[in-house]
Amino acid sequence: MFRSVQESTAGLFGSPDSVVWRSLKWIPTRVIICVMMFTACWTNYMCRLQMPILAVPMIKALPGNFTGGACQDESRARRAISWLDPGAYLEDYILSERLEAAQDSEAKIRLPRAADGSMRLFSGEPFDWVPSIRGQLIAAYSYGNVPGNFLGGLMALRWGPKKAILWTSIVAAAVSLISPILANLHWAVLLVSRIIIGVTGGVTFPACHTLVAKWSPPDERARFVWSLLGGTFGTVFTYPMVAGIAQTINWESGWYIPALLMVIWILFWAVLTYDSPAEHPGISDEEKNYIIQAQAGTIRTEKPSLAETPIKEILTSIPVISLIFCHFGNMFLLFFYQNSMMIYLTNALGFHLAKGGLAAGLPWAGRMIFGFFFSWAGDTIKKKELVSVTVLRKGATVFSHFIPGIFLILVGYVGCRFVLANVFLVLALGFNGAASISNLSNNQDLSPNFAGFLYGIINTIAGTSGMIISPMVEEIAGKYGNTIDRWQTLFWIGAGVCIFCMVVFLFGGSGNIQSWNEIRPADERRRREGRE
Repeated sequence: MFRSVQESTAGLFGSPDSVVWRSLKWIPTRVIICVMMFTACWTNYMCRLQMPILAVPMIKALPGNFTGGACQDESRARRAISWLDPGAYLEDYILSERLEAAQDSEAKIRLPRAADGSMRLFSGEPFDWVPSIRGQLIAAYSYGNVPGNFLGGLMALRWGPKKAILWTSIVAAAVSLISPILANLHWAVLLVSRIIIGVTGGVTFPACHTLVAKWSPPDERARFVWSLLGGTFGTVFTYPMVAGIAQTINWESGWYIPALLMVIWILFWAVLTYDSPAEHPGISDEEKNYIIQAQAGTIRTEKPSLAETPIKEILTSIPVISLIFCHFGNMFLLFFYQNSMMIYLTNALGFHLAKGGLAAGLPWAGRMIFGFFFSWAGDTIKKKELVSVTVLRKGATVFSHFIPGIFLILVGYVGCRFVLANVFLVLALGFNGAASISNLSNNQDLSPNFAGFLYGIINTIAGTSGMIISPMVEEIAGKYGNTIDRWQTLFWIGAGVCIFCMVVFLFGGSGNIQSWNEIRPADERRRREGRE
């Protein structure tokens, strides 16, 4: 199929004098590659977030879907002195909508479909599934995503990043397109499909890191890595898009429309993306020579085989182990927010966020904007050689790990100040944008030739944090009524993990290319290991 797509578009896209490449000649080819990586991460998050969003209209909910929370009574007391705190008006407005929202949900709720085994597409009727099933369906993506990261590193080595993302995206789009049918068959079938989509989603980021290594001149690497924050933009964009589709049409269309949009994106990926400058038919000789010369001595044009991959050296490398810790702390922070922050704001504090959705998305927008600034600053510092790469990476963790940890602790102590809590969350995730020049770039420093494989390993291990956080939240806070003091304990744990992982990286991390980055033939590697 892939070969037929290439052949059918050869006249239009394949040669340097083709219509498309002539029209795009004024745009540097590496910029197009950055845009495609950005959109690849965007579509990745679109598939990731479909189930958490659509689980609400898909599954029968109880009337009055809200909790009392600690802030309901406090808001009445604060109303008399709200002129002292301008944010109090917004907080009281959000809280005042709770009863109205509950009444609306009770009036609009649809009856669950009858359990007669019939398939009713486009009906908008919810399933009568117990809450535990909803939790399993949401968690299923993580179960597939963890091994998917490791497979992504292997696939990028074996077939190249373009094909790895192309084929897995085709699978993800196809599975998403038939998800309403699978849901009608049985919830367990839908759960398996979510695991499959999780596996395909895990491939994207290791493969993109291989593209970063092949396409980025060293002085532009941080900006290339910033393009991987397309997933953050996908978070901000996907929630209103999918929720709006489900609300205005039906929940089935929340699966169909994004899947069809992804099919269109796949066509662009197939014809615009190439594994390296040497393989690209439309790149100018000037740009190709610039990239190759800038990478001279660090990047090999040939794709290493698995037998040529220094697995033993990677797994026993102190800088790699330190990077794993650093990346785990970063992912723990992100998953902590994704999986638990809305529970804190609604169950512990009692806020109804139907009209605060924009504010809830601001932290992710802040992460993307701050990330661009940090990427530009990192490239500038590296180009002017103001400090060593090692000092740059370690210094960046102060912004990506330490400062977010401090703000996370502060969130637990602002109580019912919704505006102030969101300011701290924006700053926490905003400063975490510095991850683009700390843990998200460090694998490129250690081994450009094996950057994708290396990222697959570190993201596989770090991804397990998504499995830890939800049970931890339920054990510490959920069983005891989600009281604020219990959540303060959770915030301290989240900050502690993040800062501890930073400290490990400060002691063991490195920004230098490792000796095992050099690709050696498999027979030479076996001889070296035999002598050792």
